[in-house]
Amino acid sequence: MKALDKVYDAVVPSLISRLEEYDRCIKEGLDAPYSPWVKRWRNDGTRCALEPISARNGVSKRPYSGVNWVILGLLSEYKSVDWFTLNQLKKLTGNNRPIPEGAWDTSEEIIFFKVNSFTDKYGDEVHFPLAKTYRVWNREEIPGLPDPVPDVKPEEFDVRSEIDSYIKKINLKGGIHYGGDRAFYRPSDDGIACPQESAFESWEEFEATKAHETVHATGAKHRLDRTKGKRFGDEAYAYEELVAELGAAMICSHVGIPLERLQHTQYIHGWLKRLKSDKKFLFNAAADAGRAFNYLIDEHASPQSESKESLACAA
Repeated sequence: MKALDKVYDAVVPSLISRLEEYDRCIKEGLDAPYSPWVKRWRNDGTRCALEPISARNGVSKRPYSGVNWVILGLLSEYKSVDWFTLNQLKKLTGNNRPIPEGAWDTSEEIIFFKVNSFTDKYGDEVHFPLAKTYRVWNREEIPGLPDPVPDVKPEEFDVRSEIDSYIKKINLKGGIHYGGDRAFYRPSDDGIACPQESAFESWEEFEATKAHETVHATGAKHRLDRTKGKRFGDEAYAYEELVAELGAAMICSHVGIPLERLQHTQYIHGWLKRLKSDKKFLFNAAADAGRAFNYLIDEHASPQSESKESLACAA
């Protein structure tokens, strides 16, 4: 078995278990055990101190991306944003055994990719990815950690202007057109169609829809060239929709859109089915969503933006 397959096998069972539980709750009309796309906020009482919840390493403050963002952000039951490795917890708590009884079993396994290189016999440098898993724990699981320092969002930051700046950056040849009752990206025109804001129940859903279609637009051949002829028909549609769903959720999490309820629950069952038949499907889609996210936020002077290198932390 390839090393990467072993890494996938270490993570997939937990993902399947959570999606099965979520799917069951949706079918039975119960409250969902997790809150994908639900934007929670924490206010410490100071001015402009709303802190968006986006899973990140608690020490470096680097957001997780790819499937790690799905595991730690999208399908997490915790309210805290911060996750730590064992070595980080030892240093922060001053305790060589910082994990409480029973918390080892509740840790999350995430994937870390590192690019190694060597010089072959012809003198050419060869690069290859090395993948391994790490266990991480949420702040809420570990006693004795220092209190978190609140992140302050500057007053001048405007969510809607930020998303509009992403759309402007990709320079759509066909532009974005408002009206009608459908939202879509049309590759032949390189344009986006979206209903008027008044057609949505909230401005948050309006902006999230714009983000979704903008992620679709990043897949164009002259941008990220996402399809590359590898997927066709229904499979291609399902894959691209998953990329757009995850990418839009990453954008919403990044800019702080407070979505009040789960969007697109009909996709959960499809994700579960795909993950069971092709364990790489969700991983690849999450990676492509992360690339789209980085493509859109890169080089923006947003107060919440970080470099592509920092956002590439762990898968």
